[in-house]
Amino acid sequence: MPLWLESHPLITLTAVAFVAFIESFALIGVLVPGVVLLFSLAALTSQLDLYLPWVLIAAALGACIGDVSSFFIGRWLQHRLDHIRWFRYHRRWLEQGEWFFRRWGWLSVIIGRFVGPIRPVVPLIAGTLNMPKRLFVGLNLMSVLAWAPVYILPGYFTGEVADLMEARPLSDRTLILTAITTGCILLAVLTINHHLHPEHPKTARWLPIMKRIPPRFPFSALILALVSSMSLAWLTLARPLTWDRLLSQQVPAWRAGGADDFFVGFTLLGDPAILVLTSAMVTVWLFLRGHVWLAAHVLATLGIALWGLHEMKAWFDVDRPDWVTTLPMGAAFPSGHSAGFALFIGILAAMINESRAAVVRWQLYLPADALMILMAFSRVWLGVHWLSDVAAGLLLALLFAALTRISYISLTRERFRLGGSIAFWLLLGLTFLSYLGIAWDGAQMDYRLVQLGLQEAGQSAPAISLST
Repeated sequence: MPLWLESHPLITLTAVAFVAFIESFALIGVLVPGVVLLFSLAALTSQLDLYLPWVLIAAALGACIGDVSSFFIGRWLQHRLDHIRWFRYHRRWLEQGEWFFRRWGWLSVIIGRFVGPIRPVVPLIAGTLNMPKRLFVGLNLMSVLAWAPVYILPGYFTGEVADLMEARPLSDRTLILTAITTGCILLAVLTINHHLHPEHPKTARWLPIMKRIPPRFPFSALILALVSSMSLAWLTLARPLTWDRLLSQQVPAWRAGGADDFFVGFTLLGDPAILVLTSAMVTVWLFLRGHVWLAAHVLATLGIALWGLHEMKAWFDVDRPDWVTTLPMGAAFPSGHSAGFALFIGILAAMINESRAAVVRWQLYLPADALMILMAFSRVWLGVHWLSDVAAGLLLALLFAALTRISYISLTRERFRLGGSIAFWLLLGLTFLSYLGIAWDGAQMDYRLVQLGLQEAGQSAPAISLST
């Protein structure tokens, strides 16, 4: 049989495209174990030594045809879905798909492609809700081109992934694993927030009391405060982490690459000087606009956070890694840059989102989270903090941001809208850029690696391997 298939590769490629089509087609894909079938077919194509790009194209083509077909079926049927028995029988899937689409908007076309239960539902719903054809097709092409490698490569390279990872330098492996772990944590947080949202159809069915929650109830802030406080408590007890020293040992190899200038520049955005200046600008601006309660909350939060950060640093008194020429002042745990920048960005995102519908607030929170993570990692990359330092800084900032949100909603009914403030946001951005220009030369000197430290690390650093 394998010899016959090897001489007829088109049959195997057609099977890959057909499975990708079926598992993407309107509602039918919910019943098809597409992941298992595609994994098996991908492993078979590898045994048959089929050209990998053709396999990826076949999968992407089948998925694209399934999505586009579902989309146009939805546009054709519109509000007549309930007249068809098959769709009535699976009404719950349609309700979840519609809620998912309304919550995530155009991004649901991309996210939904990677989430099994709603993959065959989102294109249908997008069609029924009259999403523009060109927008859907464009987003779908992008998503299937990213989806095909994610679903095909694991099966195609089964048994070879471990060898490929083992062949790469330790510095590359730690970067890859750190990025994957961070992505998984972020995805898990988004998934939990999505499924625990009071407006989610399943939440409303399982917990009817959620329907009676007031619109301004800080549900997400309460969950964030609980999770961040518990995580911070665990981290303070569990540190130092094994990955603290492991990642720190990779600093010379990382900084030998081409991304060093980027991280030096980005870490400057978390300097205390620029954060104090821009925080003062935001507070004064809020007072001038008449948002006195909000300005008071921001000022109190920043003051209490600064005090808490200082006390934690003094209590734990953790030494920093000594890779750079001029070590920053103060102890390492928790990271002041990570905490200050994350708190500043988090409060700004929350203020801007105040006047936005709850279902679309992720559009601002997601890039804000990415900026926070970049700032935290820049401190590890430059060799001035341990991993546990920046993790604690992030958790501390998220805790204070959540408590500020809860306090503000509990103490006042004031609603505010920050629209029509382009001039202020441009001024804020120019302030950050100006600071970069002023501090750049000094930062290049301060964050320069110490050559003596490199030699000593090569002799005395304990060897930690990822191969086991």
